[in-house]
Amino acid sequence: MDTIGVLLSRREWNNLRRNKNIKDGFRHFFTKKANGLKLKVVFVTLDHMYIPGFKTEALEIGENAEIKKLSIDIPSIIYNPTKFYLKKYIKKLRELSNHPQIQVMNEHHIIKRKNLVELIQAKPELNIKLEKENDPDQVPLNFYVLGQKNTNMEWETPIIYVKDDNGEKFFLESASPILEEQQQTYQEIEELLTEHSNKLLKMIHYYFPGIYEIGILFSINKNGEIFLSSTCSFNIIMKDLFDWNSELCAPLFETALSVAKKLIQQNRIPVENNNLAQPLKLSSRNEYFSGWVKESKQLRQYMKNRSSIWIKLRPYEDDNLTLQLPSELIHYSNRQLTTIQFGIKEQTCYIMKAGAVLLNNNTYHAPIDILISNTLLNKMHLQPDLVYQLKILGDKVIIGPSIGLLLGEKNQLYNPAYMDKFTDRLGIYEKFGGLVIAFSARSIDWEEKIAYGLIYNPLMKKWEFGSAPIPAAIYRRNFHQRNGRVKKLIKLTDNKLFNSYHYKKSDLLKLQEEKKINKYLPKTHLLKNMSDLIEFVNVEQKVILKPVSLSRGRGIFVIERNIDDSNGYILYDHRKEFRLQHFIPDEIGLEEMLRKLVINEKYLYQTYIPLLKVNNRPFDVRVVMQKFDKEQWICSGIECRVAGEKEVLTNIARGGEAMTLEEVVRKAGDHLSFEKVQKDILTLCQNFCRLMDETDEHYGEFGLDIGLDQDGYPWMIEANIFPSFKGFKAMDNDTYQKIRYQPLYYAVHLQDFSIVESEEGAKDEIFHPSYSNS
Repeated sequence: MDTIGVLLSRREWNNLRRNKNIKDGFRHFFTKKANGLKLKVVFVTLDHMYIPGFKTEALEIGENAEIKKLSIDIPSIIYNPTKFYLKKYIKKLRELSNHPQIQVMNEHHIIKRKNLVELIQAKPELNIKLEKENDPDQVPLNFYVLGQKNTNMEWETPIIYVKDDNGEKFFLESASPILEEQQQTYQEIEELLTEHSNKLLKMIHYYFPGIYEIGILFSINKNGEIFLSSTCSFNIIMKDLFDWNSELCAPLFETALSVAKKLIQQNRIPVENNNLAQPLKLSSRNEYFSGWVKESKQLRQYMKNRSSIWIKLRPYEDDNLTLQLPSELIHYSNRQLTTIQFGIKEQTCYIMKAGAVLLNNNTYHAPIDILISNTLLNKMHLQPDLVYQLKILGDKVIIGPSIGLLLGEKNQLYNPAYMDKFTDRLGIYEKFGGLVIAFSARSIDWEEKIAYGLIYNPLMKKWEFGSAPIPAAIYRRNFHQRNGRVKKLIKLTDNKLFNSYHYKKSDLLKLQEEKKINKYLPKTHLLKNMSDLIEFVNVEQKVILKPVSLSRGRGIFVIERNIDDSNGYILYDHRKEFRLQHFIPDEIGLEEMLRKLVINEKYLYQTYIPLLKVNNRPFDVRVVMQKFDKEQWICSGIECRVAGEKEVLTNIARGGEAMTLEEVVRKAGDHLSFEKVQKDILTLCQNFCRLMDETDEHYGEFGLDIGLDQDGYPWMIEANIFPSFKGFKAMDNDTYQKIRYQPLYYAVHLQDFSIVESEEGAKDEIFHPSYSNS
């Protein structure tokens, strides 16, 4: 039998273990229904789960209602009917939800009222009124609507009931005497509740895809107006129903269990083989690079001779899919215009000729009005309040740019407040305009090619819930996504999703045979067995151990031979805020200690590079390399991270200090030439980035950590695809801001839209109809 884990609170688990639940109780009833579907149910808690080891304690209810305690692998499907409040449990639940071998039904149970308000306000088409606080006209009743996904992942509302202030429960029909003043039949009220619920559930499906079941609360006033009050957990509704009439729960349990069974049977994406020790796979040209070449010199010349124009969309009432363009633009194309494109979405439409307009001095702040039917506007999910650029290519009218920030899969976190940390990146928005949307790969309607997420509002300088076509260029900002979804986005955007792969410390292992780069790499190995590591320490004398998946100096150890003891070793533990130092007498003792310390993580080890020092404090160099255009890498900034007092690690997060390269090289000694050191570093970084362009991945930026030895020779320590820029922020805020802006510029370049340096400069960027399209 397939097994599902049902997640309980610690209190519920303890009560079940002590058999406090009577034989016909809530959990026993659920288990019986599961057995009828040939499913095995085990009850688990977050406290008992050891996620790295994939093990958990569990309770099982036997045929005679006896409780068995088990130690098992964590089931691949975890059904969560419980709402957790403590931060430690919420964090553990998110860790569980992000595990590639586990799927959690109901990652969270409610939508906070603040986020609910923001969602409703951003979607006026929902036409849902929110409950007013302390409304004297409100009738003392709550309407509970259960939303539940079926096996086709479609929402149903299988039950609606009423609850008064005394906790008394009714069906709508029985509540009719209380609702007499409303002048509505219970059927009309039920129809309204179902309509509002379905609208809201459709939004929840995309914005909160981890929710499979949710309760929606409505209220009613004396005038018969229905208001949305809040959401509640499935558990609350089920306890209400079980206490009221347990038979009502049977079909609801069966739906939840049937969904769980279907999820088990579906072919989920297997855990990827990291191939950590495999050599780098290179190709003569990757696909997106080839795509640029195919654009040909003719297109390049065309793009050079023309530019986009700034536009503002003005919707008008029309049931047809129509767009009205100024006559200059219609005449500009030597082909009939038949299609509009926004993001990756294309739509055939009727493109009409409108009156002439003056295109001189066309800027972001002086866009021309383009008339568009409301039908086409809604079909294309265009935002009428934004200023766009418009260009014509062949028979297409292309509106943009459209830039996506690809977030992870923690949809419950993504709201306007979360997005505040991205707002400073949009300080240059008026240089390119268009749409910027942050979204999760889970929040996509793949059939319609629509992404649901948070859209930047440049007027209010804030983020709002919204939807738009999958963007034409996507900046990947997180690496916790199912690989299949990312590959789908790469294909749909024609490889304009950049930072497509999470480059890790261990990936440098693949470069050890590459002539362009290997002379800059310390000897590095993946930790497979302790004897190889100890032999390496004996040869190299000093070695650093780094966890493959952690950053900011976390989890690091340094091992060196003890010069005062020919058989001994010193192990430095840098995992805490302070450094621990262990003196170990021999190889056996070293192996025993290491087995205890590195049991939960994958590690690599490499030769320890004795770093150049400033005032007896070691430093390393962080070089930010970013794509400027399709074929060009630029160095956006260089900072040196000088270790704190009595520290060996240089991370800013561990008290390090940021300085300029010139400053540290001058202070490090007269034997070094700043110009030579800088040139050697940039040569190394350019070689690395060009090598990355020969792979099958699309990268847009790297934070490269370079160590300088006593002679100023550069050694590549790490390559970070998701680097921190804290040092730049403290040292040079202008450089910091430019680094933050650059990926958005690159996304605009990928779409061949214009970037205007100033309003004055915009005069050179205007569209001129006399240029040829051929």
